[in-house]
Amino acid sequence: MKAPIKTIFLFCLSALALAAAPPAAHAQLRLISPYPYDRINQPGTGFTLQEGGGAEFAWSSEWTQLTAQSCMDEVAVFVWRFKDGTKAYSRAGEFIADFGRSMTYLQEQKAAGLEDVNHKPIQPLTKDNPPVRVELWAGDGGVTDRFDTQGLLDYACFDTSAGVEVGKGYTATDCPE
Repeated sequence: MKAPIKTIFLFCLSALALAAAPPAAHAQLRLISPYPYDRINQPGTGFTLQEGGGAEFAWSSEWTQLTAQSCMDEVAVFVWRFKDGTKAYSRAGEFIADFGRSMTYLQEQKAAGLEDVNHKPIQPLTKDNPPVRVELWAGDGGVTDRFDTQGLLDYACFDTSAGVEVGKGYTATDCPE
């Protein structure tokens, strides 16, 4: 009879310890990142040119647990490079450190447009000016008046050599060597 009582006591003690842990500790105890690298999630990153010149952009990234725990003041920035040399930006969430606390290491977002380096809306996508490359950067989260990219983490390309069709979705792929 002593063994079951001891087991119940240890179980209750463990439950009490978990209940007293801060929320960030709960996230780390419940879910470990399944991703081996910080990178662009290619199937979740792409664009669609819409009728009338509008657009829809989607970006997605995968994060390791170590990065999510250690990048307290850094943000994830996507840099979209267009055929004509234009650069546009999008941001994934708030801070990289929040990705682990939210109990998901896959960040996905969509928008009808992107921003320039100064956070002004920009939509450079046309049939003749598609994005040719997208890059994932870690940047300084303390800068609010412009995007600040500091460390390149990953990049992917778009196969738009045959042109861009209205209404057709294009997803990121590996870049040709």
